[in-house]
Amino acid sequence: MTRLGIRRRFYCFLFHNPELRDELFATSYVVPQRILAGIRSTLFIYCLAVLISNLAVNVAHGAGWNWAAYFTTLTFFGITLYYGFASYTTIAYAWKQQKIRTDGAATLVDSESASQSPPLSDIGEGYIKNSMPREIAQTQPPSLAHQVALASQWILYESFTCFAPLVSLIYWALLFPTQDDILDSGLDTWMGVSMHALNSVLMLCEVGVFAKTPYRYSHFWILFVFLALYLGLAYFMVGVYGFYVYPFFDSRYFGGYIALICLLIIDIIAVVWVIMLMVHRLRDEIYPRWLLKRQRSTVF
Repeated sequence: MTRLGIRRRFYCFLFHNPELRDELFATSYVVPQRILAGIRSTLFIYCLAVLISNLAVNVAHGAGWNWAAYFTTLTFFGITLYYGFASYTTIAYAWKQQKIRTDGAATLVDSESASQSPPLSDIGEGYIKNSMPREIAQTQPPSLAHQVALASQWILYESFTCFAPLVSLIYWALLFPTQDDILDSGLDTWMGVSMHALNSVLMLCEVGVFAKTPYRYSHFWILFVFLALYLGLAYFMVGVYGFYVYPFFDSRYFGGYIALICLLIIDIIAVVWVIMLMVHRLRDEIYPRWLLKRQRSTVF
């Protein structure tokens, strides 16, 4: 594919994708707009605090050099990035909606005074422009940065709603029983619970309560790319530092079973992906019906 073809496909994905719009990424079926913006901003600050604290503790113990090599750390970093983009898009959309309501109220005042204005033939085109609803007259196409933020939020959402349960499952089922001293202080307990349990809780809350973001089966290749890149990073650490991030990557103990372990992890991710597809389909069918029923009951 030529460079022009790639740029054209990228442009079409950002600006001509019917699913890449604010309503699907910055609103919720059940949470009001302003509250959602506050929740996501608070969670972003919280996740950032956990991440910085974890980095500081690792540096203090001389383990800062391999801090970013752990899948847990990268997953929580991705969740933090997600809440960063989600906070921006949600706040920007809330501000945009508030501006439309404010301008709409001003337009009503302008329309009342327009009934006593001279005929249009006497005042020309300028009056027509000024009397138009401001949300229409001032409509501008979204910026490239805004669309990139929406696309990034979408990719991070689809990826880390699958990776977070994987992290929790592997840690609590396989790694935690063999590391008795990993939560030996209050700070370690807080960071451990946040990065290995709360991560899944946050993503599941996004899926079930906070988000309207779509899930598409055709995007599974993105997860595969992330996993392949991480596998490369894991063995880069082995080649450069002789350090195995996780024991099941050590060929001295697992030998040829490492390939089977990697395939097993991909299979688990695929199962989680299919479950998430089904959950999103149910969510996008049940919530609109519930909202419609609630509106009808309110009217009558």
